[in-house]
Amino acid sequence: MDAKSDTTEPSQALVQRPALPLGVRGDAKLTNEPNISPPKGNPYLPAARDNRSSGRVSRSNGLDRASSRSSSDTLPPREQPSFNSYVPRQSSNNEAYHNRNRVSGFLPDRSSDHDSAILRASSPYQSQQLHNVNGSDYEAPDRRRRTNNGFGQHNFNSSGIRAQWADWRSICLRVVGLPAATTTYDLWSLFQRHGQIVFVELFERNGVRDGGGRVRFSPPPAQQFWDDIMTVTIQGRQVTIKVDFQQDRPLAQIQAPSGRNYPPSLSLAMKALQFGILARENQIMPLQTVQNNTRGGFALTADFKFKCIEIAFACYIKDPRRDDPSIRHTSPVGKMEHTQEYKTQIPFAHLKKLVFIDIDENTWALLIPLSSPPLFYKKADHAVSHSKSRSIWNERDAWNRTVDVTYDTSWFKDDPVALRRINQFIDIGRWTTYRLLFDKSTLADWSTMKAALRDFNINVDNTTLMEFPEVPPKQSSVWDILEPQQTSALGSNDNLALLANTEDIHLPYDVRYQLEVCISQGILNEFDITAEFLQKLADLSKRRTARRDRAKDLLVYIAQPPTGTRVEDREKLDEKRIYDPMSLFEDKKAMSHYPELSIPEHCQWLRKVVVTPTTMYLSSPVPEPSNRVLRQYINHEDRFLRVQFTDEITKGRIYPAPDTDQENALFNRVHRTLQNGIRIGGRHFQYLATGNSQFRENGAYFFCPTEFLTCDNIRNWMGDVNHIRVVAKYASRLGQCFSTTKAPKASPIGQTIVPIKDIEHNGWCFTDGVGKIAPNRAVFLVQTLSNNMDKSRKSIPSAFQFRLGGSKGILVQWPDIPFNEVHLRPSQNKFTAPSKGLEVIKASRYSVATLNRQTILILSCLGVPDAVFEDMLKKQVVSYERAMEDPQVAMQLLSKFIDQNGVTTTIAQAIGDGFMEAKEPFVMAILQVWRAWSMRLLREKARIVVEQSAFVFGCVDETRTLRGYCESTESVEKNDPNSLPQIFLQVPRTGGKPGQQGEYRIITGICALGRNPSLHPGDIRVVEAVDVPSLRHLRDVVVFPAVGDRDIPSMCSGGDLDGDDYFVIWDPQLIPSEWNFPPMVHEAPKSKELKRDVRVTDLISFFVRYMKNDSLSTIAHAHLAQSDALLDGPKDPRCIELAHLHSNSVDYPKTGLEAHLKPTLRPKRFPHFMEKPPHKTYRSNKILGRLYDHVAKTKFSPKLDGAFDERILRRFALKAETLKTMRLVKRQHDKTMRQIMNQHDIETEFEVWSTFVLSRPRVGSEYKRQENMEPIVTNHRERFRAACIKVAGSTEPSILYPVVAAAYYVTWEEVQTAQAQAQMVEINETGQPLSPTPKQVPFISFPWVFERELGRIAASKEGFELEELPKPTMVSSGDYEEDDDEFERLVGAGVIEGDEEVNGNGQTQTLWAKTATTQTREAVKGELVEDEEIIDLEEDEDAGLDALARLAN
Repeated sequence: MDAKSDTTEPSQALVQRPALPLGVRGDAKLTNEPNISPPKGNPYLPAARDNRSSGRVSRSNGLDRASSRSSSDTLPPREQPSFNSYVPRQSSNNEAYHNRNRVSGFLPDRSSDHDSAILRASSPYQSQQLHNVNGSDYEAPDRRRRTNNGFGQHNFNSSGIRAQWADWRSICLRVVGLPAATTTYDLWSLFQRHGQIVFVELFERNGVRDGGGRVRFSPPPAQQFWDDIMTVTIQGRQVTIKVDFQQDRPLAQIQAPSGRNYPPSLSLAMKALQFGILARENQIMPLQTVQNNTRGGFALTADFKFKCIEIAFACYIKDPRRDDPSIRHTSPVGKMEHTQEYKTQIPFAHLKKLVFIDIDENTWALLIPLSSPPLFYKKADHAVSHSKSRSIWNERDAWNRTVDVTYDTSWFKDDPVALRRINQFIDIGRWTTYRLLFDKSTLADWSTMKAALRDFNINVDNTTLMEFPEVPPKQSSVWDILEPQQTSALGSNDNLALLANTEDIHLPYDVRYQLEVCISQGILNEFDITAEFLQKLADLSKRRTARRDRAKDLLVYIAQPPTGTRVEDREKLDEKRIYDPMSLFEDKKAMSHYPELSIPEHCQWLRKVVVTPTTMYLSSPVPEPSNRVLRQYINHEDRFLRVQFTDEITKGRIYPAPDTDQENALFNRVHRTLQNGIRIGGRHFQYLATGNSQFRENGAYFFCPTEFLTCDNIRNWMGDVNHIRVVAKYASRLGQCFSTTKAPKASPIGQTIVPIKDIEHNGWCFTDGVGKIAPNRAVFLVQTLSNNMDKSRKSIPSAFQFRLGGSKGILVQWPDIPFNEVHLRPSQNKFTAPSKGLEVIKASRYSVATLNRQTILILSCLGVPDAVFEDMLKKQVVSYERAMEDPQVAMQLLSKFIDQNGVTTTIAQAIGDGFMEAKEPFVMAILQVWRAWSMRLLREKARIVVEQSAFVFGCVDETRTLRGYCESTESVEKNDPNSLPQIFLQVPRTGGKPGQQGEYRIITGICALGRNPSLHPGDIRVVEAVDVPSLRHLRDVVVFPAVGDRDIPSMCSGGDLDGDDYFVIWDPQLIPSEWNFPPMVHEAPKSKELKRDVRVTDLISFFVRYMKNDSLSTIAHAHLAQSDALLDGPKDPRCIELAHLHSNSVDYPKTGLEAHLKPTLRPKRFPHFMEKPPHKTYRSNKILGRLYDHVAKTKFSPKLDGAFDERILRRFALKAETLKTMRLVKRQHDKTMRQIMNQHDIETEFEVWSTFVLSRPRVGSEYKRQENMEPIVTNHRERFRAACIKVAGSTEPSILYPVVAAAYYVTWEEVQTAQAQAQMVEINETGQPLSPTPKQVPFISFPWVFERELGRIAASKEGFELEELPKPTMVSSGDYEEDDDEFERLVGAGVIEGDEEVNGNGQTQTLWAKTATTQTREAVKGELVEDEEIIDLEEDEDAGLDALARLAN
């Protein structure tokens, strides 16, 4: 029966109809009501009210995940994604291709077309409801048993009382009998005229739709429209369906940190929303006001389930030419005017404080100040938000990310990206202070929301309009003054009038850049910067000397990370903001700030820019390891930019979105930046190329061309790659030139490249990436690389990873190679390049191998008992605990568990020198961070250290002695060692006393060998390690056979010998019982070649496509989850297919072919150890789940109250002048350390020093974070070692050691002063002395750039020059002498170079472009010779022909 024919209008005298929610028509008729008992009481769930009129709190709990089904319908409910994610569209191949390419000029952003984006309200119910939040609805009421007709059918009582569900937040209807081809859009279209649909699902069985589905309305329809049986039209054909009213799950309550429970969300209706900035600490300057005109949702929602605040608003965007006719554009005036709905989500963690402002008798306001922009979304047309292949549609699918709130994005589609954004209706990237206006009728409900927010640790201050006033908006003049030509082109009358009254102000580029650094980071705001301030900077810069530019130095000073937070600053809404820039010229510290220390010769100063969806952040120049291109064009280093693309600060990286176009605005922003360039400081930077390591971190190099040097010139210089027609490979070859390398001195007797053949068999290359070098040439490399090489090694490396022109790979020392020859194979030659110098990336070294989740799964499925892993983990947890108390246990453990950077060996040496027994605070903190790092990786990655193992480079047996792999062994069930392929491995004995000469041993016996990541059961091979006398000169590398049916490296996750690391395990309990599982034979898809030369636009398009389509981590997570869930684990065919997909995804940067993850391979739920949202999680009882449960979370809380070592403090009677100078060097050190921490998102100096970083990187993989931090930390140490050596004037111990002791003394002195000051503060306030917090304690890592020298001073048998501890002479850590005097002192000591020159343009060649002096380099070389005693070369400083002749012999 048609529901509409049975509707009646109840008498107004009998029914008190509540106000309907926003968007529901008030004159809608009611139908027969179900006779349902009233719901049980819930204090947070009153009846629905009109948000527009009353502003009452709307407690929405989202979409129901559960439903009652017939006994034959046992499908589990489909869980929904969180607010900050989406369910990936399970697209067909064609649609996936369509979506993957709908970015940046390939296909338009579906929400960028305003004609289609304008809301087409086909019914009065289609306006957006802002109180619909995920989560189940509310506690199910007691219901009478359902009749045959079902709920809602003929249950109208004699009083005419309407349906009980009319007061619910949502209802759900189950539909049966749908055609197989029905889509979510069909179901949505069928019912959307009856109310606001927020969720649609089509039920599936084993990936096939079963004709069932469900639809959720929120709020409920105004009347009952459905029957049990209905005849409807779907896709042009009539079908009969059954509609069933579904029961609700009980309300899901959210527990606050205080322990109180709240509904998932609370909402308040707003009157208006203002976007602006803080004009002062207690003043707001609104720059745009949006009124609630009822054209869309307008509400504030506190979402406790997903811990965020959501602000929803709609605004009518008018053509700006109506107000300013001088703005010129070819499009018709008003054509794109439209009303658009938006929303933004602010995580609780991003909220420092909210401010309640009493405006007047009718209005109150809530101020939300943010330090960076949140995520913004734009409502799209519902029709384009559905996918034919997806079985679930959620209201969130209609919300797309947006990067602009503007009239027409096409107006600036060809403009370069800059801080200044033109023609923005709301500059969402810069206007990050929001004022929300409410009617005072909402105060009672605000009290409820405020109490809940406070329980979630969000503070709310109360004030009045008089105390926190609004100031009128004003025009910013800074850009108009600095770039008058650009402003004139815009044609704004206001701007032109301003320029007419302003003198031309010119700032040099380095000053302009630093000014934009301060603006981008929110330290200065363009609305506060006046012409007077700019003129002051210009005048200051004109008085620059050959050594200093005080204008630039002043801006560097205010941009550097703070050294501490004052108590009075912690309560500020914006701690770092400087509201009065002119006050800087009265700040003596700012005005006398001086440049930084010189940097090592293999480093360069580099500027970095982070481009986000709505703005960009500039960084002050930082020293970074150099590469070939930067060295070649060092005279233009200030024209290079290192650019990284990320999401907003609150989210981190831009995640790939291969199966949806909801994120296309982000990728379009990236494409526009690459295509149009970046404008900074009046310079236009263009895309140059991308380094291979940058590629996965979404980074690239940009360059600002000169009249005689363009990006094309630089790319042509890199090498001849025009023969490459595969775009991905072309980009990869250019990327080789940006590898971080060190350039040793060239051999004066010349260098000859000798081509040698690759060893190939059956189509497999056994020598892929490996060449040869002379042993004496290896010695020469170590010496000429100075202290760039590892100081702790006791032998010359056997192999070097290198770049030479267009060649790459490793060079292995072989006795028969002449000194001046480098032997290269065709597999190493990638292209031809003019650069002929040998460049070293890193040298071979030994570290212990570790297991991880993937290797544990593979070894387990190959027969290693689970009890082995559990026993190893338990023993390690106990060992870490004991190591914190027992120096002998700690020293032994550190000596055995050698990490890849060799830091554990350094710590073990410090313990051997007695620092742990003395409870030296720095050493104890390093021990604690090592334990916390190890325990975290144990829990999160199952990183179990294997004592009997090695993690080393791979190379090849040039003698062809080792037995190779034979395919016939795959069919042999019996394990026969004589059939195994052989390897050679020689590694140092571990566990000995630190500092002793390490003995090497040759490993023999059965081993397990592999490479990370290992996903296929055949990726881990069982081999036999043997002793081959002719290979004994090779150490810290695993030598593979050069014969056999197939090379071993390619069997290990597709490895080769161009620098890949392999793990070798000879622990008998970890040797698999299944030896001969067939290796994966992966046939990579053929790359697509262009029929023309590759262009820069092709490189840009591939960069963006890769960002959007990269599925590597998604596939790896799917494999991990499926391996745990499926009975056969990694051997299951689905896991085998995922392993092949993973290999395709690894090759994506080289082939340009993405790996598409099919819906059938996606896990529906994840094991608990993967730490996914609870509704997607199951508890795993398999090995990884048990390992995860055994390790508790460990926090790093350094105890810094220990006493400094008296053996150093009393060793020397230090001169006052030395102490003064070392205090200055320490200030520079601490500033640089803070920059590193800030740049890499690291919490403590101990994590930096040790490279044991506990925090996850905001962008990029955590996998190689320790390895990537090593050159940064090494360069930092070298830099300040060189500075201290300059102060001493010699590396002679009798001269240098007092300076090292002075570094230790001034550090102790600062700590003593800070502790005394903290105790004084606490005694004044509480009467109880208290140690300073970690943030209050000065940095203490400075003297530990000389960790070996400190150990020698402490362990010295010589007597002390002081009979007792000296007393600190510093009154306050801030009481330094004037910076001008400090600068002259450091120049006089040679720590800062004083030989700058002013170029022909009158600009200073800054200190940032300078490197260490020859004197320092010679001193550092002398230091290396002292450490490398076993090299035993005469006349180490002699680089002439005589010395080379001796080496060659």
